[in-house]
Amino acid sequence: MDTLTDLKAILHSKRANIYYLEYCRVLQKDGRVLYLSEKKKEYLYWNIPIANTTCLLLGTGTSITQPAMRMLAQAGVLVGFTGTGGTPLLMANEIEWFTPQNEYRPTEYIQGWMSFWFDEIKRLESAKRFQIARISFIQKVWSKDKEL
Repeated sequence: MDTLTDLKAILHSKRANIYYLEYCRVLQKDGRVLYLSEKKKEYLYWNIPIANTTCLLLGTGTSITQPAMRMLAQAGVLVGFTGTGGTPLLMANEIEWFTPQNEYRPTEYIQGWMSFWFDEIKRLESAKRFQIARISFIQKVWSKDKEL
């Protein structure tokens, strides 16, 4: 189990994957988190690379096992349950993310919050604001530390 904590070595800002899954079963098998889908009476297993995953959104018709949830939590992956007209967020994680433990908001909330992503100009402007804020923070912190 200690090896799972090494998965947190990748900073959340460097993780690239957000997965949305529906009509499948998420489970733990052989030390990996997989999702199982059924296609024409054939079961297909797909690996979820939890060390590079920031968020896993589980949509309609999806279930997850406790061992899979435990591994996701130990890797610091945020798990959200979506669909049915709302976006409830339930998670098991350490305080690094400091997200709500149990919160329910209408779907329109996240749609409005993420709408900038589909507009290239707004997305670029948002990225610039994040970089300016990051530079400002670094300058503030580094000016207080003589070693830096």
